[in-house]
Amino acid sequence: MPSLELLGPAPHLSSAALFSQSSLFGFGIAFSPLHIAVVVLLLLGQSPLSRALAFVSGWTSANGLAIVVLMVVGDSLALGLNHGERGQVMIDLVGAAVLMGLGLYQLTPAAAIDEQGMAMRLISQLPDFSTPMLVLIGAASALLTPENLVFYLKEAGLLLINQPGVGTDLELTGVFVLVASSLLLLPPLAWIATGGGIRTPLSRLEGWIEHHGEWLVGVLALLISAYLAWEGLHGLWLMQGAAPL
Repeated sequence: MPSLELLGPAPHLSSAALFSQSSLFGFGIAFSPLHIAVVVLLLLGQSPLSRALAFVSGWTSANGLAIVVLMVVGDSLALGLNHGERGQVMIDLVGAAVLMGLGLYQLTPAAAIDEQGMAMRLISQLPDFSTPMLVLIGAASALLTPENLVFYLKEAGLLLINQPGVGTDLELTGVFVLVASSLLLLPPLAWIATGGGIRTPLSRLEGWIEHHGEWLVGVLALLISAYLAWEGLHGLWLMQGAAPL
């Protein structure tokens, strides 16, 4: 039988499985074409590096804070986040439905029109934001993205269920936060490595994301929706007292 360790939280996972799942959940947050485009746009403006890193620092801090808050709340309220318990099943199925709707919408022509309009508004407003404000915008962007909430709950549930210890909790949260910020950090790191000599490639990347980002988001949302639907349906199977598949 195939192992389900890498498909959903389960008690007493191995260290390798814990780090693999934290990385998987983090990458689900990192793959956000719209927010990557924001970082690229900031690198094309004034004070590029400091302003881009301000946005990413807000994004990173919010991701870490979300996990800490959910762990405190989940522990104090004894939320049932184990695979096959009502709380986790609801999170999985609701998340699957939301992401399926988002994914299907992103693949329609209307999404392309709306996102291009939003991108143009963003381009016109970015120069007006101060660097401290960009930190707040980065944090709000992370916390208000619907699919991020699903991954926050999954990561917090992973830690609450397995209880690997404070040290390992910090390590896993650090891995989650680092991976969740990895793709947004790539443009600033490339800027540093080249001494700012990648302005032309960044301009091309920004244009490509502006016109094709909705397809990337749509496909990713549908893939994550399928994963969560499987998790939820398998959890319902376990709630009925059936043996694990």
